[in-house]
Amino acid sequence: MNTILIVDDIKVNLKVLEVLLTRNGYAVLSAASAGKALGLLQENPCDLIVSDIHMPEMDGFQFCRLCKLDDKLKHIPFIFYSSSHTDDQTREQARKLGAHAVVQKPADPATLLKTIDAILSEDKVRSMVHHPGNPAEFLYPCKEEADKFGRHTMVPAEQKQFYNRLLDNLPGIVWTLDAKGDYKYISPAVERLTGFSENRICEMEKNGWLNRVHPADTKKVRAAFKSLFQDHAALDIFYRFECRNGKLAWFHEISGTPYEEQISGRYHVDGLTIDISARMLDQEYRMKSREQEVVNTFSKGVSHDLTNLLAGITDYIQLSAMASTETQERQRFLTNALDISRSAQALIRDISLLSKKEKPVDKNSLFTRVVASVILSLLEGSDIKYRFEMAGKLWPCRVDSRLMTRALEHVIVNACESVVQRSDGFIEVILQNTSIENETGQNPFGSEIILGPGRYIRTTIRDNGCGIDDRILHQIFHPYFSSKARDMKKGVGLSLALSRAIIVRHGGEMTVHSNENHGTEMEIFLPAETES
Repeated sequence: MNTILIVDDIKVNLKVLEVLLTRNGYAVLSAASAGKALGLLQENPCDLIVSDIHMPEMDGFQFCRLCKLDDKLKHIPFIFYSSSHTDDQTREQARKLGAHAVVQKPADPATLLKTIDAILSEDKVRSMVHHPGNPAEFLYPCKEEADKFGRHTMVPAEQKQFYNRLLDNLPGIVWTLDAKGDYKYISPAVERLTGFSENRICEMEKNGWLNRVHPADTKKVRAAFKSLFQDHAALDIFYRFECRNGKLAWFHEISGTPYEEQISGRYHVDGLTIDISARMLDQEYRMKSREQEVVNTFSKGVSHDLTNLLAGITDYIQLSAMASTETQERQRFLTNALDISRSAQALIRDISLLSKKEKPVDKNSLFTRVVASVILSLLEGSDIKYRFEMAGKLWPCRVDSRLMTRALEHVIVNACESVVQRSDGFIEVILQNTSIENETGQNPFGSEIILGPGRYIRTTIRDNGCGIDDRILHQIFHPYFSSKARDMKKGVGLSLALSRAIIVRHGGEMTVHSNENHGTEMEIFLPAETES
């Protein structure tokens, strides 16, 4: 069975190709970037590569160049599969790089499969001729074909000049290291990116390079290189580097896995270092803009609420002080003022809950009882269908019943509002045990939350409602953020920000997964009690 590597930064494109190829008898490897594809190729044999051209960090042309420069990879046939790069200039560039075909995306499945079958059969490849209108443009992959059609082939001196120019013009530094961490080769681009010449970098050796890594990143870089040769774990790290002019540059460093050189018997590894400073600066700017947006939204929300509350207190006190006010009315006005002042105090308490400096919570009730109570009060007797499932032998988990009730109410009320317009609206709440064994602090379920090793109760609250737009999904835990119209009172305020703060105060975390018009899934992780 032939194995095909597909490379595309858009997940849906990968999935379509994966289904098409596997159903037609091919084994498939997939990568969302050229860097990850290079790592896969170091460990997995492959018979054909199908790659997009327009990709971030490293485009398809650069990826093809690196493959053709690698003795272990250069024999693998290469197909470019692109929707935006199918002109004559693209085909000519692809020919020069040694690619076998350019296929216009999306291609008819039969045509794409025919192209792949032909390329995997050497006799068919060498007899192919381009036909106008065919989305697959076959390129002449061997010298015999080039000579047959009168195309120019390079002599060794031209090849050396071509490769030197190619390596110098790549957006990153191509390098080869030995097991001692010394550079055996580094491309000329290093001087353009760091200010240091190739010879100076080689003279610096491993410690010389590491000494210019930002102190906050040194430990991470040392650990990554140690793991590279000890555990054969490919590099994929980000760090800051002090260039010759004293400025800091952000580098993204990726590599294959170490291999044994046949002549010397020593281990080497090939890699690529890309300058991502511009991207990191842009990301930092966007993060600061988001932080400022959160601060503005929060301050406006608090100001609005407190202004209204204080105005209400003032108005009722003024009414009670009027000479024409009767005793019974005066008492009612003062009672209303007192109720509003209590609401103001509750708001202050909620805001203080968002701070991690508050005292520990009073864990006075089992979490399962709190969940059951909230579900009973909000869903039982309503028109919304629901399912409550709890795993057998659930580990004990104690919480502050008052705070946790508020946290869960916000989440379930939001779910109810999401499904209320659907006749088949459905909410399910599932509780189960889960463990995190590793020391990296990341949970084993692929979400972005950070948790330490230990036993947890995982609560999933899932609905089939309207979902959340991807563009605002990252904002739902921000105080006073709401996707609803501003004149609607429900859901506007601290809401999910308060829920998450309460969960965090209990030593847990909360995350969300959602697609617009396809429902929402909230996950809550709370630490279970340790075994006695």
